[in-house]
Amino acid sequence: MSWPKRLPPLRKIVIADAGSLIAFARINQLGLLAQVFEGVLVTDEVFNECTMRTDFPETKVICEAFHNKQLQRCDTPTLHFELALCVDVGEASAISVALEMGYGVLMDDKAGRRMAKNLGIATIGTVGVLVLAKQKRLIPALKPLLEQLTQSGYFLGDSLINNALLLVGEG
Repeated sequence: MSWPKRLPPLRKIVIADAGSLIAFARINQLGLLAQVFEGVLVTDEVFNECTMRTDFPETKVICEAFHNKQLQRCDTPTLHFELALCVDVGEASAISVALEMGYGVLMDDKAGRRMAKNLGIATIGTVGVLVLAKQKRLIPALKPLLEQLTQSGYFLGDSLINNALLLVGEG
């Protein structure tokens, strides 16, 4: 298997990991992904991670996003099992598809992002997408969404929040 030597630019289609989907579901902004990207693909492994707990409110929101075609499922053509030694199966599947198809990943997990970057895969996280959305004027303000995320229990470091707010002129 040969890995790309340099990071490609983030394309208009991304492979999403569970953490980011759950984050967007918690703030009722899954539809925003379809406005920022031309396509958001989700592997079966990630879909299963997001929907296995039917008692979680995010599960219903994520299922509705699939029903409304805001998210699309994709097969994992080749799961590179060596990836699953360092990250969970959902992250490994997203990275595998990104390698196979040449797309970037939407992922918040630090180990997964590091692995993707080391393999030459462009990455973006939840906060990065929200910054893009604000820059594209798809959302009126970033700060309330970041506050909703942290209030929902989603961990965002203070420096990440401050840097994001500075990027969009809210700092």
